Amino acid sequence: MTQDGDIEPGLSRPAVTTAPTTPPWHRYDPWSPTPFRNTPLPAPQGPRTPRRTLVTAALAVLLVSGATGLAVGALLEHENLRATLPETGRDLPDRPARSVSEIAADALPGVVTLHVRGVGQQDTGTGFVFDTHGRILTNNHVVAPGDSDGGEISVTFADGTTARAGVVGRDTRSDLAVVEVEDTAHRTPLPLGDSDDVRVGDPVVAIGAPFDLPGTVTAGIVSATERSVTADGEKGEDDDVSYTDALQTDAPINPGNSGGPLLDGRARVVGINSAIRAADADSGAEEGTAGSIGLGFAIPVNHAREVAEELIAKDRAGGTG
Repeated sequence: MTQDGDIEPGLSRPAVTTAPTTPPWHRYDPWSPTPFRNTPLPAPQGPRTPRRTLVTAALAVLLVSGATGLAVGALLEHENLRATLPETGRDLPDRPARSVSEIAADALPGVVTLHVRGVGQQDTGTGFVFDTHGRILTNNHVVAPGDSDGGEISVTFADGTTARAGVVGRDTRSDLAVVEVEDTAHRTPLPLGDSDDVRVGDPVVAIGAPFDLPGTVTAGIVSATERSVTADGEKGEDDDVSYTDALQTDAPINPGNSGGPLLDGRARVVGINSAIRAADADSGAEEGTAGSIGLGFAIPVNHAREVAEELIAKDRAGGTG
């Protein structure tokens, strides 16, 4: 038998007397609309040890707006996990997942594509309707070029309607921004989930406009949680971009996905897609054009909600974002 479990040519598997195992294609599928109910779920992991080691990662991270030249350095926080035995009677709560097509059908009407023009650059990004007042949540690095003299931000909805947008507020440190359109007919806010409830292995769906292809739907799982990624800010800004306790996913995310929603199995937003691990320098990919290699990072929606509400409150009070 090979290391991967395949039978080598000329070798036969010995006969067994036990009951046949379930074929691999019949095993649990996280996207199955009727997941197995009789299989006990593992108990939650024990508490993480407070010891943390911050190391400089030998990799590059891309802010995933459609702009080029956004390769940045990153710091990833690695945590030592304390192994614990499963605890009887403390199974994880039921986590049914809907199909990807069902999630997409519910979420697509609330996802928008942003086209941003600034001085000497033109970017594409994604956002989603945050509330019934027409406010849209996205990344700061998506809209920053348009929030200047001569800048312009336009929002295209799922039905193809385009409207001009103005910036309600921006926060460079968290890389979040809220914009608003006057066309309030497109009020399809996406429901927000609880990013604290996300578990490694949960199925997720990303929606955005990678390479200016709006309405692109990809799927994967949550690969890790509580990743801390720090990257350089946008051109002309000194503040670093910090993604605190980011969600890591293998759902394909590419330039243009920035600001788009990361959805859980119930079509609720649990993260804002913001950055990806770039291809290695010797991979042949040009700077700023590297695509997904299965390492994407999203801002947890609980943090994003707090920042968005603060930006909206400042705008109402006549402050600045």
